[in-house]
Amino acid sequence: MIATTVVLSAALLAAPQAAAPPEGAAEAAVSVLLEDLRKTELFLAADEMAPMVAQSLTVVEGGVRLAGAFAYLDPMRRLRARKGKVSELRFDEPIVRVYGASAVATYRFAKKWVDGGTQRQSSGWSSD
Repeated sequence: MIATTVVLSAALLAAPQAAAPPEGAAEAAVSVLLEDLRKTELFLAADEMAPMVAQSLTVVEGGVRLAGAFAYLDPMRRLRARKGKVSELRFDEPIVRVYGASAVATYRFAKKWVDGGTQRQSSGWSSD
């Protein structure tokens, strides 16, 4: 029994160990997701974005708090239906922090778009 335990322990120690994720791997994965979200918003691809947006998402814009993924996705759908177009959407200076199974991404955004023939733009900081 002792010999079997020693052989088994030696085999386990000699076996290749699963590599621990590199420092910052979770933050890098969230950064990739943030870039995917930026691209889908740039092309007003709300249906493609829907699986990436939590149903419990809360949007605060202009001092108004709206709950639910629809609060983020429906304005994109309506803009696309009106033949609107986003000409520029940048997410600059991203800061990503991961806390267990949750993450917060804070970034400076700059957006230019056309809606109903009118040029519009918005910029500021956002946290998701």
